[in-house]
Amino acid sequence: MTFIDDLSLIIDLVILVPCLVFYTGFMVWLNVRKDDLARAQAHLREGGLMLGIVGAVIATIAIWGEENWPLSVVVPIGGTPTNVLASYDQFFFDVLVLLGVLLVAFAVTVYFRHPTHVVGMMAVVVGFGVAFYGYRAYTMSPPLTLDPLETFLLYLAFAGMAILSYPATLYVDWFVQGPTHPEASPLASEAKPRPQYRWMWTGLLGFFLLVVVLAGIAAVWYGFDIGWAHLAAPP
Repeated sequence: MTFIDDLSLIIDLVILVPCLVFYTGFMVWLNVRKDDLARAQAHLREGGLMLGIVGAVIATIAIWGEENWPLSVVVPIGGTPTNVLASYDQFFFDVLVLLGVLLVAFAVTVYFRHPTHVVGMMAVVVGFGVAFYGYRAYTMSPPLTLDPLETFLLYLAFAGMAILSYPATLYVDWFVQGPTHPEASPLASEAKPRPQYRWMWTGLLGFFLLVVVLAGIAAVWYGFDIGWAHLAAPP
């Protein structure tokens, strides 16, 4: 199979994810804080739609990669055909398929006003899996990638964003969609957080958005690190 280098495009798409998540999350929180629930729901649906589009593109590329293994190339080493870089296909495309599934699932649930916390639960499982992928690649001897630290931080940041999305989806279901669509709430509750819990939710959402920013920084850092190298040495 001919080596096909599409990692630069994939990183460009991945960078969009934390940007969209942060902007959508902040605008939704801000409008809920102003008691403008209609505008908060509109921003949620718009952000969900954009994330769904990006997720569909990522999933399409990743599923194609899983089937074709474009990053690997068979070369003779010591007279034996060896599949060089085959592990890269598993390392990158496995987690990208999962990312695409989560983004599309979130978009669908938001569009149909279904509970999003189920997607958040899936994201927790995916997050721990992504963290394991990153840790395993970093601790291999030699490390799997040429940029082990940057790659490890990227995987850790996105893993943290996935795990912390669970309380964010609970907030969405209880206090954004729940007041007008109570069937979306995990449990029956009031339309607003009680005063004693308001700071707890603000802290959880603030920490989530902080991790989203760190994921964006990690993605941009990784993109700058590999972008010029990949553009300078096309397949």
